[in-house]
Amino acid sequence: MKLKIDLHVHTVYSRDSSITLEKAIVAAKKAGLDGFAITDHDNVEMNKKILGKNFDLIIIPGVEVTSKDGHILGLGVLEPIKPNLSAFETVKKIHELGGLAIAPHPLNPFKHSLNKNVVEKIGVDAVETANASMPHILQFKVEELAEKLNVAKTGGSDAHIPSSIGKAYTIIEVEEKSLESILKAIKDKKTTPLKKETSINEFFPKIWLKIKRKIKEL
Repeated sequence: MKLKIDLHVHTVYSRDSSITLEKAIVAAKKAGLDGFAITDHDNVEMNKKILGKNFDLIIIPGVEVTSKDGHILGLGVLEPIKPNLSAFETVKKIHELGGLAIAPHPLNPFKHSLNKNVVEKIGVDAVETANASMPHILQFKVEELAEKLNVAKTGGSDAHIPSSIGKAYTIIEVEEKSLESILKAIKDKKTTPLKKETSINEFFPKIWLKIKRKIKEL
């Protein structure tokens, strides 16, 4: 079966997000999702609220860790991971906790992102090639990076407000609706990332010009 899951959602346990668990569930259903992943910044408190509970949606525990080299998503992670470790140490810790390490919004000069050289060396399980805030001009470079590493491509909205949930997501082909099956499918590259097109060049022309100059420097 195929599941439609937003693999990058922030809740109120990320200081810059206004999304409660209840609002996330409502927004995910409205977006037609089968589920979403909780990926708060250096915080796993919301994951404790979903343990042992049944929801109409699949809710994947996770975290977005701030490494010295940039942000790294850990899916299937229930325990906190110390921030400001090297990217390599962070990925190692995620794996020790039984999770998958994903490079979110890589190469993006306007986010705390991993650069190409780091992503190639740290052993990530997937690269987030569809992020709702990712400039279209960067898309090819990120997809090329995932293909070079021969890892899964994933999609997530990176939502900090409810209406952003589902703006980017991942179609995951699984054997059953379980966390284990989802993580295995991602590891096995049974994923298709998708996102809705944005028009940042229309609404923020000055920012768009800066983005184009930055990307040309990569």
